Amino acid sequence: MTLSGAKYRALWLWLRGRDAVMEKGAVAVRSSGGSLVLPVAFGVATVIEMAVLHLLVPWMWLRVILAVASVWSLVALFGYLALDRVHPHFVTDTRFVVRQSGVVVASIDRELMESAVQVRRFGTTTPEIEGSRLIVPNLDGTNVDVSLRQPIHVELPALIPRYRQSGLVDRISLYVDEPADLVGILAKVS
Repeated sequence: MTLSGAKYRALWLWLRGRDAVMEKGAVAVRSSGGSLVLPVAFGVATVIEMAVLHLLVPWMWLRVILAVASVWSLVALFGYLALDRVHPHFVTDTRFVVRQSGVVVASIDRELMESAVQVRRFGTTTPEIEGSRLIVPNLDGTNVDVSLRQPIHVELPALIPRYRQSGLVDRISLYVDEPADLVGILAKVS
């Protein structure tokens, strides 16, 4: 499925209040806190722009084209946002799966986990691999650090291929809505 198709499918699932299919018995770990601020701001700005253009542009055909383009851009923006909403991270009895933009970034065998602790980090607000650390933040940074006993291979998706990152990491910093719950679940490692 293309990214466009995935965005629209994710938007449809989000509107219906559903998640994409996860493994049976998996516990969803949401990371959507604070993610609506910028899209809502863009939405408000787009509505204002449409009203102003309606008043300033004298040709009806151009107003209609601009209005359709504006609405389409909002649907695409919220579709991209929906990718994270309906494809949350999840934990099973054997694995912890970290996702970004609907794509599995890391699938970690829970036996490889050394520790999981709550730590606030504000320095990075975009996903990246920094040294041997995978960072999957939101606009407020990260709030959980997971240490691994040995490095694993991870891949960060990006719309532009040259910005895709991959590498070996032995630490993961991520943002989740309920960090204490995730730390508690991951502490139940063998």
